[in-house]
Amino acid sequence: MSNASEPLPASSTAHQLTIFKQQLGLHFPTDWRLAYSEQSGNMFSAEFVPQQEMLTSWSSLYCIQGFKGMADGIEPEEFLDTFAVNYQQVCEGEMQYNKLGATQIEGKESFSAMLTCSKMPHTHKGKSGQGVGMGEIGHYTVISGSEDLFLLHQSARGEALLSPTTQLSLSIEPPVKMVSDIKTLR
Repeated sequence: MSNASEPLPASSTAHQLTIFKQQLGLHFPTDWRLAYSEQSGNMFSAEFVPQQEMLTSWSSLYCIQGFKGMADGIEPEEFLDTFAVNYQQVCEGEMQYNKLGATQIEGKESFSAMLTCSKMPHTHKGKSGQGVGMGEIGHYTVISGSEDLFLLHQSARGEALLSPTTQLSLSIEPPVKMVSDIKTLR
């Protein structure tokens, strides 16, 4: 995971997000942009994609979601299990849920997993994108702060992912590698 004291790669851009009055620094390749951000009640969501891509038709996506006050109500693994059930309902093909396990990230409990779908529709907030569904693979990490729960994921979509055999040989960087300092999240 990146650390605030490590120098940033020359080809990255820093983004500062405010999640429930908490500052979080993220680092992306220079050709990425914030495509969507919303706080509604006790939920926050921000999604980043490459400059030329749209949320209804992306090849790479990074998302962070915050859930205010949920840290005491659900364990990270249980949250991810529930998320996987919802993911399976959206997936129009074969889905795999591979648990990577529990870890501590800067003193916070977390749980990570890989989710794959051989045919995921192109939609965002009910809006459909162009073309047929694509294969998708994502690395998901749930982090439990002292108060809030956070879901970070980095995903990729593409034709090559339609084959379940190809999915098994792919991997995605853990989403926490984009975060400069998890300690700021409570």
